[in-house]
Amino acid sequence: MDSGASGEAEGRARKAGVSSGPLAEPVRRLRGVGADSARLLERLGLRTIGDLLWHLPQRYEDFSKIRPLRSLVPDQKQTALAVLGRIGQRRTARGLVLTEAELYEEDGRPSQVKATWFGRSFVKQSFPEGQRVRISGDVKWVGRGLQFTQPKMEPADREAVHTARIVPVYRLTEGLKEGQLRRWLHTAVEGARDRGGALVTSPLVNEVADPLPDEIVSRYSLPRTPEALRQVHFPDDPVKLFGARRRLAFDELLVLQLATAQKRTRWLATAKAIPLRAADPEVASWTLSLPFELTGDQRRSWEQIRGDLARSVPMTRLLQGDVGSGKTVVAALAMRLAVACGTQAALMAPTELLAEQHHRTLGTLFADEAAPRVELLTSSVAGERRVRLLERLARQEVDVIVGTHALLEEGVEFQRLGLAVIDEQQRFGVRQRSALREKGELPHVLLTTATPIPQTLWQTLNRDIDLSTIRELPAGRQEIRTEVRTPDALPRIWPWVRERVGLGEQAFVVCPRIDPSEDPPAHSAVLFDAADGGTLPSAVATHDELRAGALRGLRIALVHGRIPQRERDAIMERFRDAEIDVLVATTVIEVGIDIPGATVMVVLGAERFGLAQLHQLRGRVGRGERRSFCVLVSPVTDSARLAAMTERTRAADGKERVLDGFELAQRDFEIRGPGQFLGQEQSGLADQLRIVDLTDIDPRLLEDTTAEADRIIAADPELERPEHAGLRAAVGELWRRYGLA
Repeated sequence: MDSGASGEAEGRARKAGVSSGPLAEPVRRLRGVGADSARLLERLGLRTIGDLLWHLPQRYEDFSKIRPLRSLVPDQKQTALAVLGRIGQRRTARGLVLTEAELYEEDGRPSQVKATWFGRSFVKQSFPEGQRVRISGDVKWVGRGLQFTQPKMEPADREAVHTARIVPVYRLTEGLKEGQLRRWLHTAVEGARDRGGALVTSPLVNEVADPLPDEIVSRYSLPRTPEALRQVHFPDDPVKLFGARRRLAFDELLVLQLATAQKRTRWLATAKAIPLRAADPEVASWTLSLPFELTGDQRRSWEQIRGDLARSVPMTRLLQGDVGSGKTVVAALAMRLAVACGTQAALMAPTELLAEQHHRTLGTLFADEAAPRVELLTSSVAGERRVRLLERLARQEVDVIVGTHALLEEGVEFQRLGLAVIDEQQRFGVRQRSALREKGELPHVLLTTATPIPQTLWQTLNRDIDLSTIRELPAGRQEIRTEVRTPDALPRIWPWVRERVGLGEQAFVVCPRIDPSEDPPAHSAVLFDAADGGTLPSAVATHDELRAGALRGLRIALVHGRIPQRERDAIMERFRDAEIDVLVATTVIEVGIDIPGATVMVVLGAERFGLAQLHQLRGRVGRGERRSFCVLVSPVTDSARLAAMTERTRAADGKERVLDGFELAQRDFEIRGPGQFLGQEQSGLADQLRIVDLTDIDPRLLEDTTAEADRIIAADPELERPEHAGLRAAVGELWRRYGLA
């Protein structure tokens, strides 16, 4: 290949984002990164310089306010220019090394401001007395003067990296210090690296390919990718940081839209399933045999699903509905249709208890003589019983199998799987959902969730999945009385709980963490650091205190995520059978079995939960005929989330009602982002995104990327044009990181 052709190929590769050149060099080539440091970075998946450049900040600390020492303001993050005075060290009563530095004004005048560090003995060796420095951190009153505690400090004559700017904060691993990683990122952005023993300095960030065609960059006045990356890592000011994050968010949303649009287009063109159809009179007989009449939303959702099942294109549809809205009944009709057409159906639930509940429910719904044959398969089904069940399933002597992850195990075979139903689908990873589909020859798939998903989130993530919604609750469901109380009301709440138990009722008490030593959960997705004060209730301590104190003598049990699943299920079964009066728990009971006797839900530390979570927890009570109550206990008196839980609106019929799950989900999405909809258990596209946490989405950004994706796919569905090479590479990289390439 001649040099001209070689250069042209290299240019195409770089434009397409192929990992080559300086970005493909190992991180050890960066100045200051040795073998031990490289091993620490590898724990974070950072092996190359390119990997490091795409390790984006989790949040920022704003130290850009620079003041003289005499003008510092307590309880704010700020930066001062100072001259170091005497630096002393001593051991505290706990044996820790305390380093304390006197600070002088720039003109040499003494001040009442000091700086202290615990465990950083290197400060005395690295910073001589009399040196002019920048010092950044939180300033607080200590005694008669102000004090920086654990501040960041740099010589004033060096470029600001850790101080006097908007400072990036990155995800770390054990053994890796914040300052080290920030310095390496600064080096990577600026480009100092070792090549054959010689120090090479050039802006490495300029080597990052820009995937967007020039036309799109110009249309939306976007900064180029290298400049956006530079500003995201080390922003000049908040305005440029916002523009840079928005540019990278634009890229990710566009690539995500292109990936899912391509997936849907290819699926519709090539995938074939067994069409599942039944005559109207037969379908009508199934609905008439139900012990209740379908709501309008249930009928509409059933007709949408029925229409999908009749096609040769495999259905992928999500059925979302509020707690208690009757999703299982609609799924049961779909399974009955599959069986009537000579195929089998499977229903996978996230826990054994929920699978057992579905098994009992289907047994009730399929009570007539011609009903499908339903069996249960969980890890508890073992030995000869399991062998016989699997043989019957393979011979199609079982029509509907209900189970847990056990359905995915090797040896579970269907003769003709026509429909797979995945309940509480957000509790399963993408690969698990795909594995169930692979048990048949492209069966139809129905996903269900009781966690309503805001339309913007759905539109962004799931172009390849259709959506049905049940908002209408069955007749007769009582509203759960919800109140917000401060912790000083607990001495009155616990006697009231005892009184309810005395009437034959049961109660949940939910806490935001397991034990006092556990770090509190962080629900807020924020760019800038925020303080988190207060002591959070823990399930272990609350259980022990209630047993010994306010609820002594009642049958109290504890359940949380560190208890093995089988033991948790046994506790929940005892609670369901009314052998337990009060269950102290974490959010492991957020999605669970029906407890008809449970009428009281007390949530401690309620401000730590999202609205969707609180709504799910509240939905654990009110399953029986008795009036039910939800008490949200929090020291926070101005929480928008807690206010929304008691907010009332006027329904179409003129009656007042509380906000339903869909309204609360949208409000929660606006307040704190999408984390609760995606969950740690779910491995999905959103988990693989670098910049978009989906709180960045505003309607205009989503509208713009959607329009561009539609325009590109219509003109170039396989992204084969030269100007789309970068986008094609980005889509491929997304699928590789997603694990489905």
